Amino acid sequence: MSKSPFKTTRGSWSAAFSTIVGITLTLCLLGILSLIAMKGNAWKNQLKESMTVQVFLENDLPKEEIERVKKWIESETFTKEAVYITQEEASAMMEKELGESFVDFLGYYPIPPSIDLKIHSNYSSLDSMEWIETKLLAVRGVEEVDYQRVLLERIEERIQKITLPLLVIAGLLMFIAIALINNTIRLSIFSKRFLIKSMQLVGATRSFIRRPFIWQGIWYGVLSGLLAFSILMGGLIFLQNENPEAFERTDLLTFVQLFGIVVLLGIVISWISTYFAVNKYIRLRQDQLY
Repeated sequence: MSKSPFKTTRGSWSAAFSTIVGITLTLCLLGILSLIAMKGNAWKNQLKESMTVQVFLENDLPKEEIERVKKWIESETFTKEAVYITQEEASAMMEKELGESFVDFLGYYPIPPSIDLKIHSNYSSLDSMEWIETKLLAVRGVEEVDYQRVLLERIEERIQKITLPLLVIAGLLMFIAIALINNTIRLSIFSKRFLIKSMQLVGATRSFIRRPFIWQGIWYGVLSGLLAFSILMGGLIFLQNENPEAFERTDLLTFVQLFGIVVLLGIVISWISTYFAVNKYIRLRQDQLY
């Protein structure tokens, strides 16, 4: 009775362990890159959405008109949140900042009623903000629109300066990581090159020869992806527990995205590397195997 080409021996277990460890460590690197990209994008959106657009309304605007303007703003796609601020509330906030009362001295509220508007991050660009400002000023009852233009310009300038270098570094690290996984798989297949040639000599088709190796590569990718995700999640939870102020709580969606990215990369890269590695030794002549 013939022996299985993938019979479990001490050597095969050692090779499998080395392959899985190598892929796992490389996937951890790719996972860190993915986590930095997701967190960086979330921080950028959070920073942009923290800006407030103040929509000042006309003095003595009837309550019905104020409600109409507020409902219109809330119905727009760019609106994340809209909060109406009365003249009394605005004056009280100003008095708190200045530390003195000026309403009694003036005899009236100098600050008009307003709506504090939070914008969705995908609209928080200079071009979009100018479009939003024009649209708001066209609404009956709106007197003035004010937003932190200088701050927004600085945010966009900083993002543009760091985006290209980060993309170059991420691309280089991604290339290195894929090359490491590819070399790990190739070394694993190299030890079975004579087995591949023997199967070919007895009439096995290319797809028949490739199939067990590809399934083995996919299994390595899945297992390595699960291990890499566990390591990354453990490290992230540890950092959040050690320094909760610096590392905010990661939501479930981020964990799901990280899990999908790491496991999928493990499967796809291992499958492609295995496919081409096996094909290489299938095409070699017998005298080229040595």
